[in-house]
Amino acid sequence: KVGTLPLMARSLGPAHQMTSFTSFLALATSTAAVVTPLRSVSPLRPAPCAALRSSHPRMKDWSRRATLAEKAGGAGDLGASAVGLTGSIPVEFTQGNETLRTMATVGQPLSAVAAQAGQFIKYKCRKGECGTCAVRVDGQWIRTCSVTVPHLPDGEAYQVFVRPTMVKGKKSSRFFSVRSFFDGFKNNILGMVGFVKEGPLSRKGRENFNQRISAEQELLERAKARKAAREAAKAAGLSLEDYEERLRAELARGEAEATTKAARK
Repeated sequence: KVGTLPLMARSLGPAHQMTSFTSFLALATSTAAVVTPLRSVSPLRPAPCAALRSSHPRMKDWSRRATLAEKAGGAGDLGASAVGLTGSIPVEFTQGNETLRTMATVGQPLSAVAAQAGQFIKYKCRKGECGTCAVRVDGQWIRTCSVTVPHLPDGEAYQVFVRPTMVKGKKSSRFFSVRSFFDGFKNNILGMVGFVKEGPLSRKGRENFNQRISAEQELLERAKARKAAREAAKAAGLSLEDYEERLRAELARGEAEATTKAARK
């Protein structure tokens, strides 16, 4: 009906248009009066509770929660098998004043044992080459990524000492902070001061530029001399090494002759 109203209005005169529009308003008002009570009593959309609107929002509890081991008991209280740890060799990871314990089997990768115990180990190549994951066992540094748990006598624990500096890095949760703003401003000031003191327009910068140009010219002259010696050796039918050896011999002979003449005088 709403879509056909403009077409009907254009086909009728001014008096009929006013009558039709008045009838449409009356129909819309009566429809809204009927629908509104139905919405208020509809069970699908209950009215909000006044008590909930007036209540204050609860603050989140940021206090530390007890772990499952603290509530029900850990491996030290109930035993390794009771908490799901399998293995016959006890493994201890010591980092500073904190020690983490778990169980392992012979031949199990030490990296997997560390992850099982919750010990953070920093890796990089995971091939045993870079030494990033090195830990100390029996006074020797070993690579965690390429070592397995060895066989030990009954009752003896496999003790692993982790460097105190091997900690997980903290990532910033925000892209911008007040501290980052001041750090950026400080870095910009230091950069401008360094540009003025050691930039290309300063005296030190000009000296460095002249030294660089001199070094490049010397390198170019050496390359030219090397190329000329290679061409001369090719013309003489000798290798470059033999030609340089002959040049050194001639130079030594010339220096000896000059020394002899100076001694005679």
